[in-house]
Amino acid sequence: MHNIRHAVLALIGGAMLAVASTGDVAQAADGSHNELACKLCDGLAAKMSGEVEQPFVFRSFEPSNGGSALHPALENTGFTYDNALAMMALYGCQRKAEAKRVADALVVALETDRHYHDGRLRNAYRSGPVIPGKEGMLLPGYWNTASNSWIEDGYQVGTATGSTAWGALALLMAYEETDQQAYLDAAQKIMDWIHRSTTDPKNVGYFGGFFGHEPTPDRMTWKSTEHNLDVYAADSWLARVDAGGDWSHDGESALDFLKVMWNDGEGRFYIGSAENSNAPNVAMSGLDAQLWPLIAVPDFKSKADRVMEWTDLNHGVEGGYDFNSDRDGVWLEGTAQAALVLRLTGHPDKAEPLFTTIAAQMAPGGLVYATENEQLTTGLQVGPNSAPGDFKYYRLPHIGATGWAVLAALDLNPFVGRAGQTPSSKDSPCPPK
Repeated sequence: MHNIRHAVLALIGGAMLAVASTGDVAQAADGSHNELACKLCDGLAAKMSGEVEQPFVFRSFEPSNGGSALHPALENTGFTYDNALAMMALYGCQRKAEAKRVADALVVALETDRHYHDGRLRNAYRSGPVIPGKEGMLLPGYWNTASNSWIEDGYQVGTATGSTAWGALALLMAYEETDQQAYLDAAQKIMDWIHRSTTDPKNVGYFGGFFGHEPTPDRMTWKSTEHNLDVYAADSWLARVDAGGDWSHDGESALDFLKVMWNDGEGRFYIGSAENSNAPNVAMSGLDAQLWPLIAVPDFKSKADRVMEWTDLNHGVEGGYDFNSDRDGVWLEGTAQAALVLRLTGHPDKAEPLFTTIAAQMAPGGLVYATENEQLTTGLQVGPNSAPGDFKYYRLPHIGATGWAVLAALDLNPFVGRAGQTPSSKDSPCPPK
C-alpha cells in the first residue's frame, strides 16, 4: 500500500506539473500574441497622416524594402475591404481615435459619391486624409502619359458584394464600440442596397456585384461563397442590434447558398458558383471560402476538423497556407485567417507555428507582407475581360494582411464583434497612445 500510495502521488504530481507547464506555455503564447498585435497596430497608426480627427483611408500596399515604386494603379489606392480590417484591428488594440477616422471615411464615401446615392460603396477610394470636394469622395487613379488621360481601374471603381458587406461589418463594429447612430444607419443603408441590387431572382444567394464605371457597370452574375458569407454575417449582426428590421430573413438566402456550396463528401466548401446558376465552380479553390464559414456561421463550427484536414492537404505549405490549391507560396493574410480560425475552433497549438511565420514576415515599417514570395498566384481574374489568373499578390507590406494578423493575435472575430463572440475576445493589451 505504501508503494502504491507513493506511485499515485507521483502520478498526481506529474499531472500537476504538466498542467502548470501547459499553463505557462499558454501564458507565454498570449504574451507574444499581445506584443505582436501592439506592434502591428503601431505600424498601422504610423501610416496615418492629416489632422487627428480627419477621416482617413489607408493605402492598401506600401512600397517594398528597396523603395521600389508601386504600380500606378496602387499608388493612391485604399481598398474598402483592407480599410475595414485595419479599422477593426485598431479597435481591437483600443486605438479608438485612429479607428474612428477610418469609420468616418466609410460614412463620407457612402454619402458623397460622385455619382451613386443608393447605398453602395466602391471597392476602393483615394488613400490619405479625406478632403471631399464638390465632386465627392475621391477615387483612386493615375495620369497615363502615353495616352494623355486619367486612368481609373474598373474593379476599383466598381462594387463587389463582399467588399461592400465588409464595409457594413466595419461600421457595425464602430457602432458597437461608440454607440454612434450614424454608423448603424450607414451599415443598414449598405445592406439594403445589397438586398435590392445583388439578389439572384432565380436562385438562393447574392451575385458578385458590379464591375466598371458609372453609369452602367457590368453586373457579375457568378456568386462567391466568401461574398455570401459576408452578407450573412452582416445581416446576422444587424439582427442582433436592430430588432425592428428583417435582417434574419434577408440573411437566409445567403446561408442557403452557403449550404449549397458545402461538399459533404470531401469535407470542404466550393469557392462559389458558375454564372447565372448555383452550379458549383469546381475548377478552383479559395482559402477564405474554407475558413470564414467556420467562425461566421455557428452551425458550421462543427465542420471545422474536416474542413481543416482538407485545407491542410490542398492549401497547406511550409509555414502557412496558400490562397489556392497550386500551393506556390505562403499567403500571409490567409495564414493569419487560419491562425484565428484554429484558435476559435479549439486548436490553439496548431495556430502557434502560423504566428511564428507572421512575426517573421513583418516589414521594417511595422506591417505584414502580403506574401513570402515575390509574387503569389490566386487563379482569379481582376475583371471579366482581363487575362485568366491575372489577380496576384506581391511581396509588399499589406494593410489587409496586417489587419488579419492583429485580429488573430487578439482572438477577435470580425464577423460577430466582441458582443457576439463566445468566448469573448481578449481585452486589448496595448497601452493607450
